[in-house]
Amino acid sequence: LRPNAALWIAPCSTGLPVGLDRAESVSASFVHSSECVGMATILAEFDTAHCGMIHDAQLDTFGQCLATASADGHIRLWDVRKPKEPGFLADLGGHEGAVHQVAWAPPTAGVLLASASADGTVAVWGRQARGPSHWHRLRHEDLERHGPVRSLAWAPSEHGTALACASDDGTVTVVTHLGVVRSGEATVEHRWEARSFQAHGGQALAVSWASPPVFSDKPLGMQGARLATAGDDGVHVWCWSAALGSWESEPAEQDAAAEGAGVRDVAWKPWDGIAEMLASASGRSVTMWTQDASSGSWRPQQGATFAEDVYKVSWAEVGNILLVSFGQTEQRTALLKQRVDGVWDTMDVVVQEE
Repeated sequence: LRPNAALWIAPCSTGLPVGLDRAESVSASFVHSSECVGMATILAEFDTAHCGMIHDAQLDTFGQCLATASADGHIRLWDVRKPKEPGFLADLGGHEGAVHQVAWAPPTAGVLLASASADGTVAVWGRQARGPSHWHRLRHEDLERHGPVRSLAWAPSEHGTALACASDDGTVTVVTHLGVVRSGEATVEHRWEARSFQAHGGQALAVSWASPPVFSDKPLGMQGARLATAGDDGVHVWCWSAALGSWESEPAEQDAAAEGAGVRDVAWKPWDGIAEMLASASGRSVTMWTQDASSGSWRPQQGATFAEDVYKVSWAEVGNILLVSFGQTEQRTALLKQRVDGVWDTMDVVVQEE
């Protein structure tokens, strides 16, 4: 594929919606899996008109808008309600470096999109009332002192409108929206707060939030908030301490297989009512992490090993299903599904023309 091309993929039958990250292309797909292989069908390929490689692409919560992030410093938005005929909506061009990642906020926060850039900044974009083609920048967070911003993730809505950002020097910054102040009839000022802490000795490459401790229609603030971060020195887990007003680390045994290679990605599994679990990507392996009930320590367990390097992991909203993106010369995708006996089955995803 051309570096600025995009694929739009749909299911062969009813299946699991997922987004696939590619190094030189981007696809959004619905994957239907059989016993040992998943099938996906390409509906459309379109030119995004980006002037550089596409680093990330994310669908909004409702699957109606696709955001593409590029090395050219721009984010482009696409109306994909008709998958075979994607329509251009807007170009967001506020960064001076490559955009590494984009993330949609939970719907309760409004129509918000966050972007992380190599220029050391994070931007929060909001859709205006005039329509889906009209956007403006609500927040410009300057984290240049920490180096390029590698990753970001929105908190669950129960924790309010908050965003965690992982930076090149190992710092993680949590940016929280405190509210609005009105001055006059037409002027609205948004108030934000940023708290940074040292999460890793080397680079911080990924961040993921835990499900909230309780599900509520009222904001909990940071009460019970937990984060998992990935970096050069492994996986670390953090919990917010209201008494100390800071993020405190939880005990975790490091994966011996990841020593020296670092951990590229981490994903916290949505709460299933049984046990907390993490998945991480390092080298050619996917590692599952569980928390010991007695000691509270996080322990790594082998999940799966692939023939090529693994770059991205993401959980399905329901079921013990993990999407894995791997391969460098030819990007490939697999699904990991846990059996009742705890063993993880690997299912390759095959993409076919419609």
